[in-house]
Amino acid sequence: MSKPKHILVIRFSAMGDVALTIPALLSVAQSHPSLTFTIITRPFFARFFPEHPQIKALGIELDEYAGFFGLKNLVNELQATHSFDGVVDLHNVLRSKIITSFFKKKGIERVTLDKLRGEKKLILSGKSENKLPHVIHQYLNTFKNAGYNSDLIEGPWLNPQPTSELGDFLNSHNLKEKKEKWVGIAPFAAHKTKIWGITNTQKLIEILTSKGYKVFLFGGGQAEVEILTQLHSTSKGVYNVAGAISFIQELALMKQLDSLVCMDSSNMHFGCLLGIKVISIWGATTPLLGFYPIGNENYIVEVPQKDKKLLTLSKYGNKRAKNGYNWQDHISMEKIVNHIG
Repeated sequence: MSKPKHILVIRFSAMGDVALTIPALLSVAQSHPSLTFTIITRPFFARFFPEHPQIKALGIELDEYAGFFGLKNLVNELQATHSFDGVVDLHNVLRSKIITSFFKKKGIERVTLDKLRGEKKLILSGKSENKLPHVIHQYLNTFKNAGYNSDLIEGPWLNPQPTSELGDFLNSHNLKEKKEKWVGIAPFAAHKTKIWGITNTQKLIEILTSKGYKVFLFGGGQAEVEILTQLHSTSKGVYNVAGAISFIQELALMKQLDSLVCMDSSNMHFGCLLGIKVISIWGATTPLLGFYPIGNENYIVEVPQKDKKLLTLSKYGNKRAKNGYNWQDHISMEKIVNHIG
């Protein structure tokens, strides 16, 4: 009998991309019980990986390993401590390529994610409308290329447990018992060009609160917290979660929502991993690139089909429309409300 293998997995950023490694790792681990995995990522991202006997998330402060020789030191430390038998690079950037090259020199096999850059370029240029496989399946294909084939296991893939911290938050707002529909709104994204807009968010809040729904606002960072606090103060039945409880307890609360309205963002992916209904709003990016909300494809909200040729799409959604087209004005509020139900 061959000895169990220990596989290093690399995925440092972005948050949503890192989160989507969870279903892939859980699936491969279930299909290959003799394997163990250590995924190296940023320290904050390591926190949301579930406890699993085959999977360990290791937070690495990359600033402590700057430059070529810094990464060489990192590899030496990792191998001395963990003794890996293989490396799966799910990041595929210069830094991860350098890391895997050092492992290769040690005789350790490596497999790297194919980011399908050519296919993405065709989609963004309007020359193709072929939908790429979801990034989770792209990760699974990378493991398959490493010799570890598996099918995607059924979700939900995250199940954070509520603690007294969440209980205290809910009790402080007289929300101990869930009597009304709970709807979450995560109105932000990494780039302003991906955001539907605070004015539109305020209108949605007014519609939902008029129906008697409880609305929970999610975000991060001081600037976002300040905006959400203002939205919270303008309507009864609106609660700002950002900055009020820890990130893991935010996820535990998100798990209890009836639905979540969000942009193409990490919150979209977390909602999907938690197994809740996710209504996602798209404008500067496209679901065709493979980052669509898995399990919630029927709740994607985009501009009308006739307007799609007016969009300026990019991989990260950081480009404004060259022709001045403001996609935010062409998202159907009615469709979002109908999806919420």
